[in-house]
Amino acid sequence: MTENILIWAGIAVVAIIVEGCTVQLVSMWFAVGALASAVVSVFTDDILIQLAVFSVLSIICIVSTRPLARKLKKNNKEVPTNCDRYIGKTAEVIVDIDNNSASGQVKVEGSVWSAKSITNEVIPVGTKVQVNAIEGVKMLVTPLMAMSTT
Repeated sequence: MTENILIWAGIAVVAIIVEGCTVQLVSMWFAVGALASAVVSVFTDDILIQLAVFSVLSIICIVSTRPLARKLKKNNKEVPTNCDRYIGKTAEVIVDIDNNSASGQVKVEGSVWSAKSITNEVIPVGTKVQVNAIEGVKMLVTPLMAMSTT
């Protein structure tokens, strides 16, 4: 009788440790089933009854929390990064943007970024551009108006 309690308690502890390492909300329910089986083992030495309690309770817990897990996963939308605040802003070209030579930089709100032209045209220094997107570490821009640089 005491052996079974220790075995079920050990299974519960292992399941809790695994849950702590994975945070997938699966092995926690095996811990619940194991603890219930430990309680049942106080009243009966029949391992089949203990296994049945463990299996049934674990399955019930998993199935009943599945809709909650789906709901939480659905609400877990992408969180925009702070660089997304630059999209739609006006920047100034500080190094000629030339997609063919993979060069170009813009300055927007005091920050300097590598830049690439969406229209694939060369955009000279001093040109005001609109930031349309950010791809990796490059801003994708389109010219607003050319400024003369004499």
